[in-house]
Amino acid sequence: MGVFKRNDGLKIKSRTNTTVSVTVSPTNPNYATLGPIAHTLPVDQLAQQLGTNQANGLTKNEATRRLEACGANLLDGDDGVSALEVLIKQLANALTLVLLAALALSFGVKDWIEGGVIAAVIILNTTVGFFQEYRAEKTMDSLRQLSSPTALVIRNGESIAIPARDVVPGDVLMIKTGDVISADLRLFSVSNLEVSEQLLTGESLPVAKIEETLDKDNLDMPIGDRFNLCYASTMVTKGRGTGIVVSTGMKTQIGRIAEAISGKKPGKSKETDFRPFHKRVPAKVARWLGLSSGTLLQIKLNKLAYLLFGCAIILIIIVFAVARFNVDENVVLYGIASAIAIIPESLIAVLTLTMAVGTRKMAKENVIVRKLDALENLGGVTDVCSDKTGTLTLGRMSVRKFWLAADMNNTAEYVADTTHDALDPDDGAIRRESDGSVITPETRYEGLSQAVRVAALCNVATIHKNLKGEWKSTGDPTEVALQVFATKLGLGRPTLTADSSEENEIQGRPALGDIIVEKKDEAQSKNHESSKTKRYELKAEFPFSSELKRMTTIYWDNEEEQNICLIKGAMERILDLSDTYVTSPEESPSTTAPMTEAIKNTFLVKAEELASQGLRVIGMGQRTLPLENVNNITREDAENGFTFLALAGIFDPPRPETPGAVKAFKEAGIVVHMLTGDHLTTARAIAESVDIISPNAPKSAVMTAAEFDKLSDEEIDALPELPLVIARCAPETKVRMIHAGKRRGKHLSMSGDGVNDSPALKLAPVGIAMGMAGSDVAKDASDLVLTDDNFDSIRVAVQEGRRLFLNIQRFILHLLTTNVAEVVLLIVGLCFIATDGNTSVFPLSPLAILWVNMVRESNVDNFNISEGMQLTSSPPAFGLGLERAPADLMKRPPHSIKDGVFTWPVIIDCLSYGIMMGATCLVTRFIFPD
Repeated sequence: MGVFKRNDGLKIKSRTNTTVSVTVSPTNPNYATLGPIAHTLPVDQLAQQLGTNQANGLTKNEATRRLEACGANLLDGDDGVSALEVLIKQLANALTLVLLAALALSFGVKDWIEGGVIAAVIILNTTVGFFQEYRAEKTMDSLRQLSSPTALVIRNGESIAIPARDVVPGDVLMIKTGDVISADLRLFSVSNLEVSEQLLTGESLPVAKIEETLDKDNLDMPIGDRFNLCYASTMVTKGRGTGIVVSTGMKTQIGRIAEAISGKKPGKSKETDFRPFHKRVPAKVARWLGLSSGTLLQIKLNKLAYLLFGCAIILIIIVFAVARFNVDENVVLYGIASAIAIIPESLIAVLTLTMAVGTRKMAKENVIVRKLDALENLGGVTDVCSDKTGTLTLGRMSVRKFWLAADMNNTAEYVADTTHDALDPDDGAIRRESDGSVITPETRYEGLSQAVRVAALCNVATIHKNLKGEWKSTGDPTEVALQVFATKLGLGRPTLTADSSEENEIQGRPALGDIIVEKKDEAQSKNHESSKTKRYELKAEFPFSSELKRMTTIYWDNEEEQNICLIKGAMERILDLSDTYVTSPEESPSTTAPMTEAIKNTFLVKAEELASQGLRVIGMGQRTLPLENVNNITREDAENGFTFLALAGIFDPPRPETPGAVKAFKEAGIVVHMLTGDHLTTARAIAESVDIISPNAPKSAVMTAAEFDKLSDEEIDALPELPLVIARCAPETKVRMIHAGKRRGKHLSMSGDGVNDSPALKLAPVGIAMGMAGSDVAKDASDLVLTDDNFDSIRVAVQEGRRLFLNIQRFILHLLTTNVAEVVLLIVGLCFIATDGNTSVFPLSPLAILWVNMVRESNVDNFNISEGMQLTSSPPAFGLGLERAPADLMKRPPHSIKDGVFTWPVIIDCLSYGIMMGATCLVTRFIFPD
């Protein structure tokens, strides 16, 4: 009995094999007891009981042990693929129905041998088909799970994205807008965090979260009032936060609800169907027969199967009519043979397995198929719309240039050295461009410092060394680049403002034993002593908005004893909100002058110059706020009257494989569009570098979102072509782009990663979400997920979609051609009269028909997807389904989605080849009978 018993204590307390660890032995290894009281425990005490660390999280080894001990972070009751449903599908297909009718007729005329053989064929076909389709469905189900929600956790001192099912108690979990929270957690850091808990509490409005510990008298308070906790399956609607996981799986609040209702997941119950009875029944029958569920191609092939079933009945009537309805045993058997001949028995099975193999192959190429419709649509894609950052480019950003705005003769520009590790603030120097002098923390002046402080404080990214001494980061790549630049000058965020996790960063923890406090030099000790009274205290944050293209933070300045409001974002947006600038930042950083049109144009020209070098241009500004205006201040009130300070030019190199992928798309007749939030000139420079546009591209090929959105639908339709590059793109612009493409008869794919991209991803024929940078909302709305966020993976997906489409046409042609040949042989054969002068000649018996069909279409009982999709003694249909792509596949134009696989060439080939084969068989049968 003890063999299968879970070991809850031994492995968790065992020593780690790492030399330095950030976890200690938990003082309370029974994690289930912590969930109900976590809201009343101080964070430090909770971390100690869970054996974790707020700054560094768990070690990877410790997380692995806890996953083994506590189990996967999943709810019980998810049955996945239903074996019964697969079996019903096998029994409900047209072939089985025809064979059952043949079985009844055979036994009806007392032909026991014929009936026995048909019964054996039904059992064999159903059994093998069941195991094949069940295996294929399980494979596709496992692939779909790869695109399930992910969680961003801190382990070994670095943030990593892991499947939500691998989250364990004690993990430090980071959440942001659009995330579906994967476990119950106790928050210790929040910034404007609001969470929708409607699924759990029924409350329609998002709940604002806090990090303060609640009083112990509130131990039994309702879960909706525990504002320092977040719950599994709820969604972040605003802000960001970090917390310690206290419960996973069935121990979460939603897991307890699921357990209370016998393991059924909330939200998964069947909705009541209020349609009239006469409408409900046909709908259920259509779904049971596969005529309203599945992909478009599967539905189309199911309809074909039942059409052929109707044709089979007609053929039986024809056979009976030729016999003048003088139906005897031989006529009945011949009618059965004719009915069997027209049915392509393995058509649906071959399609299912072909798609399963295709989805698995695409998963190996970093493309997860969430919806099988995408496999059918990929081959017909005519236009690919892609983001720039992290998809066309590497997403490894670094600040190349930093320009202080001032009067014409007082501006200053700084250049950062290009380094091997963009995250290492100790690698490379910052130089003044005018004289090449190196700027250090000791030689920087206040004018530069006040601009760099905006880059560091109006920023939620972090950089730090992990346990191996490697520099790691969390947050948006743009903000990481600004944080690295500020740290080079000694103005990183940790030196300016106190973080809630800072105390933990100073302490190291061994795998077992007491906390070890490292000895520090005098400067470090003084810095630690003053950590609680650092210069700036965060008062409010307005996160970056894809519509507004800016972010704002408000801090209390302990030195100046005033509130300062910092802003960064798209250069033109910041400039529009600024009414002053610093005239001479190097000599008099506090002296400002009104912003005039001439000065504004000067700054715009400089931004264009930086953008023309392929740099993403970020504008920065600041203002002071009266003390009484900070509480409950709105974004509209905060974002005005700024002093414009500086421009940062950030470089993000294109991926090496991007130009080749763009070229491959062009050769395939596919147009590539780049939709980016960057400045117009930056977007043009990057698009030219990867060959999306040529240097002499027309003006209409490159537009801003504002210019595109101003056009009416008629004006967009009048353009020679849709824009190849749209800069400062908003989510609404992507939606208009899809509508414009559909009006032109184009078949677009659209990529996106944000919450606001979900409408465009859902509307697009092929929606592609980013697996690394994408939100869970975007992934749920998409058809495909790129696990590496790489543009070249889209090319791989399109190529695989074309291969699948071509192979489907091949095996359909093969199967239907043989069916046409059999029908020609059997029906035309009735025209020949036997030697008795009264009866027609029956060229083939039902057993012969079954034998031919089983040989050419039989299912493969040794098909093993998990072992390299190897086939032995493969029948032609399956072999054609697995054919490799021809060398010129990506040099052909996209196929027509409207025509689908049943194009006129395929139909004509089926008929012509089938008639020719049937005629050949007739000649062989009647002219050369021996």
